[in-house]
Amino acid sequence: MAGDRKIAVGMVLFEPDNILRFRECLNALMIQADKIYIFDNSVNKADIEFPESVVYKTEHENKGIAYALNQIFLMAEKDGYEWVITMDQDSVLPGGMIEKYGEVIDKGIQIGIVCPQVIDKRRAYMTVKKDPVYEYIDACITSASCTSVMAWKKIGGFDEWMFIDLVDNEFCKRLTVSGYKILRLNEFVLDQEFGKIVPKSYKKQQFWIWLSKCLHIENIAKFSYKKYVSPMRVYYTNRNIIYVNKKMKKYGSVGYECYNCKNYIGFIFSFMLPSIMRARQKLTVLRATVRGIWDGCRKQVVLWEMNADSTKVI
Repeated sequence: MAGDRKIAVGMVLFEPDNILRFRECLNALMIQADKIYIFDNSVNKADIEFPESVVYKTEHENKGIAYALNQIFLMAEKDGYEWVITMDQDSVLPGGMIEKYGEVIDKGIQIGIVCPQVIDKRRAYMTVKKDPVYEYIDACITSASCTSVMAWKKIGGFDEWMFIDLVDNEFCKRLTVSGYKILRLNEFVLDQEFGKIVPKSYKKQQFWIWLSKCLHIENIAKFSYKKYVSPMRVYYTNRNIIYVNKKMKKYGSVGYECYNCKNYIGFIFSFMLPSIMRARQKLTVLRATVRGIWDGCRKQVVLWEMNADSTKVI
């Protein structure tokens, strides 16, 4: 609890394969949080006993990250919590973070989200930023982010059709164009693993990082590791990048910055083609790409407008 603003923690669970890591994450949360909500997207409940401070809910099927997040916020709102810190099942919350979040949100600024820096230590090109201590940013991932329940409700929650991938980008876009701010506290660093990758040798990593700096092309640094390409994630990324930019076209592009590009043409060269080229199952990934593009293009989209009384389908 921070002042008179209550902060809860929500975690989306999905078939955890490392129970010891999950327990470590949960224990770190219990030290700082009074209430923890867990929504389990797994078909079968994991053999885990939860303490009384944890509210556990499952519908015994994977309904997507956006649906699970909305369920967590609904539970927190019902119990009177004003802020929710959303966590992944394999991320350990840094010590003192909830207390610091409470200090920041109690200042009365129009903040919708407070978040930490996020670094994947396996990716040698990612570096910790020390200055400034605080800064406003355009988007953040959901893991370890503290989101206003009021802001979540005002902008319509998370888009459940997206299921997974770019859910946080789309939410942050609606949040910021609605007048809310996203404040990053650079003093806190969350070690978050993005995808299944294997770093190459030190010399190879340094070569690709050096080349990316020389050519001023950030994506080249990604060759410093080997990547497992998931056909499912490729499908949703290709589908959702089209969907979300149709939905939010009145307010500018969404999500391209994740791939170090500015438009769909850049997305083709920075994500689509490299995913096919780096995949072991190239034909499967190619089919997932085509299917994602097809589904994204044919989806009828409700054009989102801030505080609009009506919407139109495009």
